[in-house]
Amino acid sequence: MRLASLVPALLLTWVTPAAAQGDPRARLLSENACRDCDLSGADLQDADLAEAYLTYAVFDGANLRGATLADAFMPFTSFEGADMTGTVLDRANIRNSVLTGALLRDASLAGAGLPQATMRGADLTGADLSGAYLESANLGEAILLDARLTEADLTGATLDGADLTGADLTGATLRATGVSGATFCGTTMPDGESRNDGC
Repeated sequence: MRLASLVPALLLTWVTPAAAQGDPRARLLSENACRDCDLSGADLQDADLAEAYLTYAVFDGANLRGATLADAFMPFTSFEGADMTGTVLDRANIRNSVLTGALLRDASLAGAGLPQATMRGADLTGADLSGAYLESANLGEAILLDARLTEADLTGATLDGADLTGADLTGATLRATGVSGATFCGTTMPDGESRNDGC
């Protein structure tokens, strides 16, 4: 009798820790928070994750098309190769995060905080980065075709090799910004003048 009564307790001891972790995707959707979670390849299309707490999470290769992450707290998070087409990231804190090769076409990052973020090779075609804080961010070889960067702070940022064709940089801060090899064609510069030397 005593041994029989101990078995359920032992099973509970062994099983509970693993079960408590559960599915990180389900946890995120139910709690709107998932610190240190690995959501690589997760399908989160059209998910409402506004104001989510996602620091140190991994979304490499995830599907975040049309998702809402406005006002989310996501420093030190990785979105390498993630599909974030049309994703709303307005005012999100994405500092020191990795978005290398991410697909951010038509995404909205208005007022987002991206200091020291790595966005090398990201596709930001048609993206709205107006008022975004991009100090020391790496946007080398990024595609910024027709992107809106009005009033964005790009102090110390790297835009080397980036394609800025049709981009609007009206009122943007480009202090100590690296633009070696960047393409300027129909690009509206901070002073409102058009730059076309890369056409």
